[in-house]
Amino acid sequence: MSAPKEGPNPLRPYYVPPSVGNNAGTPSSSQPSPSLGVKYGSSPSAKPSSFGSSARNILADMDYSDYLSDPSPSSTATVKALAEKALWKYTSVFLAQPFDVAKTLLQVRMPGSAAPVRPRKFRAVQMKPENQIKRAGFRYSSAESDSDSPTYYTRPKPTGLTPPRRPRPRRRYGSPDRDSSSDEDEPHISARRWSTHILDIKSPSSLTAALSTLWTKEGAWGIFKGTNSTYVYSILLSTITSFARSFFAAIFAVPDPSLSFQISPSAGLVGGLDILSSPTPMASLAIAVSAAGIAGILLAPLDIARTKLMLTPSTHPPRSVMSTLNTLSSWTLPWSIAPVTFLHSTLPTFMSASLPLFLRSKLSVDPVLTPSVYALAIFVGQGLELGAKLPIETVLRRGQIHIAQTGSQAKETQTVVVAGPYKGLVGTMRSIIYEEGERTLKAVPVKADTTSRTTSVARDPERKKGQGPEGLWRGWRVGMWGLLGVWGAAAMGGAGSKGGEF
Repeated sequence: MSAPKEGPNPLRPYYVPPSVGNNAGTPSSSQPSPSLGVKYGSSPSAKPSSFGSSARNILADMDYSDYLSDPSPSSTATVKALAEKALWKYTSVFLAQPFDVAKTLLQVRMPGSAAPVRPRKFRAVQMKPENQIKRAGFRYSSAESDSDSPTYYTRPKPTGLTPPRRPRPRRRYGSPDRDSSSDEDEPHISARRWSTHILDIKSPSSLTAALSTLWTKEGAWGIFKGTNSTYVYSILLSTITSFARSFFAAIFAVPDPSLSFQISPSAGLVGGLDILSSPTPMASLAIAVSAAGIAGILLAPLDIARTKLMLTPSTHPPRSVMSTLNTLSSWTLPWSIAPVTFLHSTLPTFMSASLPLFLRSKLSVDPVLTPSVYALAIFVGQGLELGAKLPIETVLRRGQIHIAQTGSQAKETQTVVVAGPYKGLVGTMRSIIYEEGERTLKAVPVKADTTSRTTSVARDPERKKGQGPEGLWRGWRVGMWGLLGVWGAAAMGGAGSKGGEF
């Protein structure tokens, strides 16, 4: 039933006739009759393009400028945008590189390994009595002494049975002393430990102490070692991860997790991934984690070369990325560090991508309905992610420098710190906590009752073997400062709101 001209149909009062095409109540003179000839297109008066032309006219009036950017940017604008992004990325890597180098030094360093000082045996010099008295503050004169007094300070004359002592040859300035360089009294120490490039870091947990020691030893080049390799690694990591994620999403017909549809500004701070709007969140999560693991495995040799550049002296060649890669025994991931590498690549992505899903499904915290609680929960989750990542990163760095030292084609790989041993994931953690170095426990004062008063006697601080659990979280302060910087930039409406890294 069609709606009359004077009003809507009483049987369908909520029906509104379509405005596209011919009106329902106005019959068109050009509309063909429902005959057999018209059905097969034999009527010349049929006009089937009237609906398409009307729809085309309506779509032409729509404005998509608010939703789409410039559809055809010029090549100059494209090159300029790429150059600005590359410059911004390199600047951020350059500013963060000193802290990354110091954190890597503290993670790899064996506790108690200071700058070596070769032991020397000092000979006691026999001084004349005149010099001894002068040292005491008196003046000695030979005229004041009595000639009849016995000579207590004169050496006895050698008898005939005592062989004369041969004069000792005079040693030149700068030549080694034979008594002080005796190999019989010194323990055997390898050439690597006696390297002059070993840093004497006073505090094993201080980034500023590591930076100041490295600056004193190697200058400005020392704290910015490996900047180019870190830049290349970050660019390739993001590129390969995005490509693998989009490829798997297209293969399995799943929305790309990198396409965010969240309204909350804090949604961009969860790693740039959005699985809340996906019809299959678990499939999107699996795709994101798999892409991160594949990128970490493919770029493992470059990560090993980057770690080697940061831990070797800045004066030792090679210092370029390709030359360092050529010194490695293989351009594939070694099996000894494969589990640690895969876990280090996938764990942060898994935690950051699954946290919004857990908050909405289990705790009913939504980024639209409760944005403040959601942002606070995301901040706490990123802190937990940092705490879970640092122990695995410590083990990975030790494994990488172990591969660089044992599998290197060079004769010897000298490092600026004595690297700790690598014994697998669990073995290295156990060695750091219970075996490496010594830690001092806090002294507990003990009260002693006496007849007159009550005094407190402090015990000597107890020393225990191993670094303790804090040895697995070296460099957590710089990670927290970087996290606070990103959230501060997001709060002020800067670049941090897009999920960038400091």
